[in-house]
Amino acid sequence: MLQPPLKDELTRILEGHPLDEQLKEAIYQEAQAAIQFHVEHEENYEHVGNSRIAGYPDLPPSIEWPCNSDGEYYTFIAQINLGELPFSPFEGLPHQGILYFFLGLDEPAYDIDHKIFYYNGDSSALEKTLPPTGKVEVCAEDRDFTSCAISFQPIVTIRSESELGDILVDEYEELYELVCEHSDTVWGQHQSFAGNTLRDAYLCRNGLEGLLFNWHKSESQIHKEVEQAMHRGSTEYAEHLRSEVLPQLQEYQTNKEQHDKASENWHVLLSVSSLDEVGMCWWDAGYLEFLIDQRDLKNLDFSKTYVNLATS
Repeated sequence: MLQPPLKDELTRILEGHPLDEQLKEAIYQEAQAAIQFHVEHEENYEHVGNSRIAGYPDLPPSIEWPCNSDGEYYTFIAQINLGELPFSPFEGLPHQGILYFFLGLDEPAYDIDHKIFYYNGDSSALEKTLPPTGKVEVCAEDRDFTSCAISFQPIVTIRSESELGDILVDEYEELYELVCEHSDTVWGQHQSFAGNTLRDAYLCRNGLEGLLFNWHKSESQIHKEVEQAMHRGSTEYAEHLRSEVLPQLQEYQTNKEQHDKASENWHVLLSVSSLDEVGMCWWDAGYLEFLIDQRDLKNLDFSKTYVNLATS
């Protein structure tokens, strides 16, 4: 349930649209709070620990700039000073400390390599940190970003992947765009055109990654694909279907209601669009989305997060 002044802002938005009382009530019930960030100006690094996109992070000695197994260093995407947020949009999100977001190779566009760190220690230990010397950046040719300081503003959101979202997109497109299509958020909504990202994240982090493109299939379909793979000589793929995908599908179908409910615990922690001011362009002007299980966030466990790139 929204609290003032966001509830008042939602009332203002709804006044411009001819809605019946039942639909209005449904919107009030399902509306959620999120924080949207805005690019302010190019980062000058006059302050330490402020929220920013790209550039260099202010790290404590306990956090090293991460590198992948090939020795390339991850791209710094953002640091979010949680104390700068106007409020906490989720009870499990700390009110203080800094979240650091780093990105690895963004190919393919799902289950992308990344790192998230949380620090809530002495701010005097923070120091502007340059990338590791003698190493190259992942995808360096595409990531010559301009660092920018950012500010935050509370917004109202509604999940687009819901019965209410379907009604709004079909009958009230302008209103849908106002409350469903937000990017550049902390604790916002994911881009619906990319499919069911929440389920994808759940599957990949709960031992069901073989179902990422197979969850909707029947066992008979998998058996048929095994036969087809054997026929064309793809024995390794046939074995993958037989020994990994099929058992996972059986488990998923047996406990489908439980799995689907658990996937609803996943939420976007940070979304970053293709920001012109920063020089970011994610594939075809897409959106970078860092997701987390709400239960992990409450435990400050950032080891099982998931990154998706939503693009057309």
